[in-house]
Amino acid sequence: MVYQLQQYWNGRGLMEIPRLLLAIAGKFPGDDYTDGRFSEPPAGLEGNLGRMPVVAVGDESVGQSMAICYYLAAENNLLGTSNLETAKILSIGEHLRELLTAFRSIVPHGTEPTSENLEKWFEQGATDSTGPADRAGHSTRFLTWWLGRIEAVLGSEGFAVGNKLSLADVQLFFVLGEYLREDEAAADFPQWKREPFGSKARTDAILAKFPKVKASVDSVANNANVQKWRAARGVQGF
Repeated sequence: MVYQLQQYWNGRGLMEIPRLLLAIAGKFPGDDYTDGRFSEPPAGLEGNLGRMPVVAVGDESVGQSMAICYYLAAENNLLGTSNLETAKILSIGEHLRELLTAFRSIVPHGTEPTSENLEKWFEQGATDSTGPADRAGHSTRFLTWWLGRIEAVLGSEGFAVGNKLSLADVQLFFVLGEYLREDEAAADFPQWKREPFGSKARTDAILAKFPKVKASVDSVANNANVQKWRAARGVQGF
């Protein structure tokens, strides 16, 4: 299947996971799909109610980032080997969506995190990682709580689910391992916007405490096609 068009702004955002999925499948812009990047919304966005992002396939199109990820993962054998594995993969994506919502409750989108924000997110909060979740600590479920709980549901073969890469690994990588190198960001692009949760060093340090999560993130980071994509993608607007 040839993907005629990905329509999005000139940055990572909602379309980087789809690009990573395609890279893992050995598909790259120019040869296998058009990576359409725009400064203003173009025509042909009906699949997402007139908004970006949209992926077009022939005369058909689909919008909404989760639907796009599901479609590309399913088309490229990155949704597990059974309906149960697919459900587990999708549930990890939902866990990560909640994790990001928790982060944004501390650091609103577009706001530079303070040292106090980072201390709270990385070092404080609930720590129960087994058994029924302690509702008393609901309001303090920060990164340690989320990673502890996600660690408990990941597989033991170096991947999030099953014995091969899936959408879940790519999502974990994008949240916890993706960052911009110096040559991928404009000189005036703030360092905190280039790194996961505003601090790659602190994210790497906490990842080391959760070996299954780290193995999943590393499985994507070390993939040869992912490395090829990241080396070639160039300067990103965000």
